[in-house]
Amino acid sequence: MKSEPKLRELIIKAKSGDAEATAQLVCRLAPLVRKHSRRLGYDEAHSDLTAWIVEAIQRYQPNTMWGRDELEKCFSAKLDENEKK
Repeated sequence: MKSEPKLRELIIKAKSGDAEATAQLVCRLAPLVRKHSRRLGYDEAHSDLTAWIVEAIQRYQPNTMWGRDELEKCFSAKLDENEKK
């Protein structure tokens, strides 16, 4: 039985344009997307967060503290946008 690739390996492949690696990342992160979509509580939250993941893959910088606060910033911005509507 073959083990699943590590997230870091998938991210590196996805950054280089591997669509299959991107799809695997989105699938593996789907439970978190569903959880945080409910937390955000608006209709497009799931698709917004999925798009954010795909965009974040390209911004990922290995061996740094990158991304620690990025998801929280995304949530805050989305919540602010929805409160204004």
